[in-house]
Amino acid sequence: MTTDTEAMLEQPPAADKDGEASILGACMLATPAYDPVADAARIIKDGDWYRPAHETVWSAIRSLHGRSEPTGLPMVVAELTAMGELERVGGRVALSEMVRVACSSAEVEHYAALVHGYAKVRALQASLGRGLQMARQTAPDAVTDTVRAVQTELDFLAAGGEADRHFGRLGDDLHAHLESLETTEEAAAVTGLVDLDEVLMMLAGNVVVVAGRPGMGKSALTLGVAIANASSGRPTLVHSMEMGRKEVNNRILAARSRVSLRRLLKGGPAIEDDDWTRLARHVPDLQTLPVWMDYSSRVSPSRVRHRVQTITRETGRPPLVIVDYLQLMETDQRSSRQSPYERVSEISRELKIVAEETGAVIICCAQLNRGAESRDGKRPQVSDLRDSGQIEQDASAIILLHREDAYDPYSARAGEVDLIIGKNRNGSLCTVTVAHQLHYGRIRDMAALDS
Repeated sequence: MTTDTEAMLEQPPAADKDGEASILGACMLATPAYDPVADAARIIKDGDWYRPAHETVWSAIRSLHGRSEPTGLPMVVAELTAMGELERVGGRVALSEMVRVACSSAEVEHYAALVHGYAKVRALQASLGRGLQMARQTAPDAVTDTVRAVQTELDFLAAGGEADRHFGRLGDDLHAHLESLETTEEAAAVTGLVDLDEVLMMLAGNVVVVAGRPGMGKSALTLGVAIANASSGRPTLVHSMEMGRKEVNNRILAARSRVSLRRLLKGGPAIEDDDWTRLARHVPDLQTLPVWMDYSSRVSPSRVRHRVQTITRETGRPPLVIVDYLQLMETDQRSSRQSPYERVSEISRELKIVAEETGAVIICCAQLNRGAESRDGKRPQVSDLRDSGQIEQDASAIILLHREDAYDPYSARAGEVDLIIGKNRNGSLCTVTVAHQLHYGRIRDMAALDS
């Protein structure tokens, strides 16, 4: 005779199979205006799907999404065919049925939360089942040990399944840490500016904020960093929300070939024969660089995470990520009730978590308020960061850009940019002076102006 507890554990596992199908259907109805894949990926974790076929279809959709390809039905069919999994998931008929029962865009997060929630319920059911089995086999003098074992597993579930690597005694890993010190730690990313790299050691998991008033050269600096980092063989990802594909290409080509940016913007007869020769010389190298571009105007921390994971799988190492710029990003919640302060604070904190969990270095451009313009010398301070003090708290380093010639064209320091290191967890606070050639869209070391 079974007890009520045993009868409960014999019930079918908790699941929402219809909800799973409706999410996948919505993902196969994605449009450029709305991307349900990113919303679902933010909530649903590996192993959350109840049906193996749904897990396989989700894997195909994620692969397409990671390559910035459409996730419509024909593309998913082709991807599953290439994977050799189409028939195992029920063929085109099963996929078409998922599309038929697709939920609306507004319901994706709701159903994704249900799928994730039911996965946790199944994990709890399995844990309780194991506990019951252990209780049956426990000797009278070992009850305490069994209770502790069951309690440890339940505590793990209650904490959301966070791995125990985040918790332990200080001394447990000191020997391993000492052994790691025998090898020189390589910076995870480089800027290409010698003095700046000397001061600013960018390690895995760091978030670096590059801030300044409009026109100071934030985009020129960060695009230059992206190309320099990729030229060193390190993968690089650029999220450009402020500039489109054409403008970014023009800036990179101008900076690399020393052709006037203004001529490239005009195009046609404005580009001289010598310019074409210079451009042609550098295009082959640029085409082979490990740089990925995302020009979407709707970027959230979960989208950044997904792009980082895709590049990491492809290259074997996390990329340097450029976000241009922070205040243009969206939160994953997309709540209209959030104030700008709350929105930027959430984005800043989530980007820090993405960097720490993926091992990527993230460089964010950020706007400053007008505080410096009413100050003698007009030099910016960290307190001038716009919208949120959370940015200062989360950043590993903060670089403030200042150009005297932006305020006085006849300044004796015309052509110079001060990179004011206002925060630096990995080094000292100082000012690194470099040169700007904004007519080429680039910032260079003083000693490298002719190259």
